[in-house]
Amino acid sequence: MGKMKSPSGSRGRLFGALVIIVVFVVAVGAVLAWLAFFTGTCAIKTVVIKGNEHLTVEHIRERSGVDSYTRLITLPVGHLDENLENDPWVKEAKVGRHLLNTVNIDVIERKPVAVVDFGGVGFMVNGEAHVMAQVTVDEFPELPRVHGGDASVPTVDSRVNSKKIRECIQVVGDMPAELRATLALVNPYDGRGYVFISRDGYNIIYGAASECSRKNEILEAIITEIRSNNRRVEYIDVTVPDCPVIRPF
Repeated sequence: MGKMKSPSGSRGRLFGALVIIVVFVVAVGAVLAWLAFFTGTCAIKTVVIKGNEHLTVEHIRERSGVDSYTRLITLPVGHLDENLENDPWVKEAKVGRHLLNTVNIDVIERKPVAVVDFGGVGFMVNGEAHVMAQVTVDEFPELPRVHGGDASVPTVDSRVNSKKIRECIQVVGDMPAELRATLALVNPYDGRGYVFISRDGYNIIYGAASECSRKNEILEAIITEIRSNNRRVEYIDVTVPDCPVIRPF
């Protein structure tokens, strides 16, 4: 009979192979670490910024702080995310590394939908009533102006305090952009509910913040018909959207 192989010999060869593998991995790791930390192999050379519409590339680079760092491996991406999300215009930011030399910055900006007028002081807001900037009340004529009444004046990068105004802003923000563009003034305090003044001069009695999709659909159809036929009206009432009222002059 042939001799059986010694188990101890097999284990010895396996151990030797493992030692070689470990040494190889450590050596490769050491080389990579040396390249990453002590050479320009992983130096930041390119910053790619996407998603910005209002904010400039220069502003995003400065706000993120990316130019304070030179090495891709040690770039604190989470910290840069926080820096950007502290900007009132930025809803969400994601900073990532792309080997060997690229930083990717993706931002989602808040979209302005209105300017709230607090006694002559304007605040640009998005559809969630988040204050993005303090502005003059007539600085952005393309945005509807919301009457702030005697509500407390907000600060930039906070939400408008008044629940009534917040709800009204959400109604305006949820409108299709084409419909929202027809609004000039917004009154959250009318006893009939939310009342808008259109850029064509007539009132829109919107009522409560209910059945908004249906109200918007009806309004779009009525406004299109009015403009197509050059009709002059005093107001449109969609408080009950399935029974709209159009009062002519």
